[in-house]
Amino acid sequence: MEIGWLMFGFFVFVTLIFVAIAFFLPEWVGITGKKAQEYMKEQAGEQGKAQDKVQGQNASKLDPKP
Repeated sequence: MEIGWLMFGFFVFVTLIFVAIAFFLPEWVGITGKKAQEYMKEQAGEQGKAQDKVQGQNASKLDPKP
């Protein structure tokens, strides 16, 4: 049964490391916050504006209007 406790301890340890990395370095694990998305739009320039426009048009097609 010792191997079970060792595996459980290792799992908890790795999970805590992942949570710490996700909290302090979210971009490393694929989490993008609002501030990062603003920077991405800013850096995309005209291409980003065109994508926003297309996404807005697609979203309006999906939203039913009463």
